Amino acid sequence: MLFVFAPAPRRAAPDTREAAFHDRARPNWRITVATTTLHRLTRDGADRPVWRVVGHGEDRWALTALPKPR
Repeated sequence: MLFVFAPAPRRAAPDTREAAFHDRARPNWRITVATTTLHRLTRDGADRPVWRVVGHGEDRWALTALPKPR
């Protein structure tokens, strides 16, 4: 499952919302949950390491390198 955090009126910055999501999220090894921001995605592209996977720390991954669910 991929989540893209985009700018929104009267909301925190996308980077802040992404960080808060990762602080609260719990890894679920049946599905892979990865997040990015719209800015990072449009600037670098999905094939670059822009995806941050829940439960894998601060590292960024390319779309093709995301871990497979067990």
